[in-house]
Amino acid sequence: MLLRWFAAVILLGGLSSPLGSVKADEPKLQRGAIVSYRCSRGERLDATYYELRDRSLAFVRLRLPEGRELTLPQIASASGARFSADRDLTWWIKGNRGFLQQRDAQGEWRVTLKDCDSTT
Repeated sequence: MLLRWFAAVILLGGLSSPLGSVKADEPKLQRGAIVSYRCSRGERLDATYYELRDRSLAFVRLRLPEGRELTLPQIASASGARFSADRDLTWWIKGNRGFLQQRDAQGEWRVTLKDCDSTT
């Protein structure tokens, strides 16, 4: 559905080409830290953190141990940072540590990668 929306906007001229000029007031994407984490059972998770220069949006690109890649927006968190599409997966970080939660078949959140320490 989202892909159709983007295609329609581009066809109608609503978005400028990435190769075209960028207006001064348009937010620009900044890549932040690229971090590898080693978790409690030896699993490796890679995270690349991004944000718009005006800080109106932040997100993380994760590469999970099995090779699956996901992009998750940052959402509100009382402490540390939380990234989630709130459907089936949430990545939490605080300092140099993190953990991954996933929903099980009953819809309950379960920690699937824990005690993930940054190695970079």
